[in-house]
Amino acid sequence: MYKAGIIAAITELKDRTGSSRPAIKAHIEAANAGKSWANGTFLKVLRDMVASGDLIQVKQSYKLSPEFKKALAVSQVQDTPATGAF
Repeated sequence: MYKAGIIAAITELKDRTGSSRPAIKAHIEAANAGKSWANGTFLKVLRDMVASGDLIQVKQSYKLSPEFKKALAVSQVQDTPATGAF
């Protein structure tokens, strides 16, 4: 749940230089009003995503890695049903 929220926040914020931790957390909390987000868990998921290569940390900001963007695009293409009549 945290990972999906972080990915959605970074893609929706569309910051070229990366999104800061406070901006990511504020976006997640705004999108999921009423849910409590534990700061320790949030930071651990960010660290784990950087360690696994899903995110790139640039100074105090986070961006999706190019490899993760490609994998995400491929999974989204496979999820969409093929439409079109021949």
